Amino acid sequence: MAGASGSEPSRRAVFGARLVSTLLMWAVVMGAFFSGELWPVVALVGVLAALGSIEFSRLTAGVPGKDCRWWALAVSLLYLAAVGWRIATGHEGGGMVHDEFFLEVAGLVVVVLGAFTLRLRHAISGPESVLPIALALLAFVYVPVLFGGFTMRLAVLPVDLGTERSGIWLLLLVVIVTKFTDMGAYLVGSLIGKHKAIPHISPAKSWEGYGGSILFALGGALGIYFLGRQHFDWMGSMGHVVALGIVIAVAAMVGDLAESILKRSLRVKDSGRLLPGIGGVLDLIDSVCFSAPVVLLYLVFFVI
Repeated sequence: MAGASGSEPSRRAVFGARLVSTLLMWAVVMGAFFSGELWPVVALVGVLAALGSIEFSRLTAGVPGKDCRWWALAVSLLYLAAVGWRIATGHEGGGMVHDEFFLEVAGLVVVVLGAFTLRLRHAISGPESVLPIALALLAFVYVPVLFGGFTMRLAVLPVDLGTERSGIWLLLLVVIVTKFTDMGAYLVGSLIGKHKAIPHISPAKSWEGYGGSILFALGGALGIYFLGRQHFDWMGSMGHVVALGIVIAVAAMVGDLAESILKRSLRVKDSGRLLPGIGGVLDLIDSVCFSAPVVLLYLVFFVI
């Protein structure tokens, strides 16, 4: 009994810390979204992407080739600043989607050239000599591009198609549906989850929980659609909102598992401790790293 009572305050403390962190984060997110300006959203995304990139560098600190990843981090911060400045200052509107991703390609080129140059100082040791370069590329793509770049682009995607704030509502839909996906997996999985989905990666995940994720995602997507319907008229049909709910849910599930693969490979529990009860920034944005790019690709191929 003593052990049980001793663990109970710890559980309550973790739940309380998680609740406070969640409420504070949602307050910041909602404040940025409903500020009436684009720059707070861009600034919030940029800060989260920068912190997530720093966490990735720390997460992989025990893997050889730290110099390559610090180089990738420097390029990543410059990339985020460039994309954020172009959007926030109005130099690029919807054209950010159709500029052939010049900044992303330029960043990849600079990261590869720099990483290979840094490896010239080291002796060849088989495939391990290439691992630092591969991780440097992942460091640039995983958070800065997939989360930072794609999320910022979504904020200005329908600038010539919908209302002035359609991009903000689109981004809000992505964030809400992504988080509803996580919520559905946790609640339904905790209540009725019996059949393990991918136990070798995430033992707690169940097929029942994933079914709950889809339902919660659809509910979140339709909720945001009806709250700001005029901002989604440019899509032409509510069917696209329903499809996006499913697409976001699936992408978010994979994004969550992707970080699990990363953490289990590196034998760490949380990516950081910035958010009490939650972990690090990567634990907060891992699902959006996959859902934001998939949404943009869906809209480019099927809507625009």
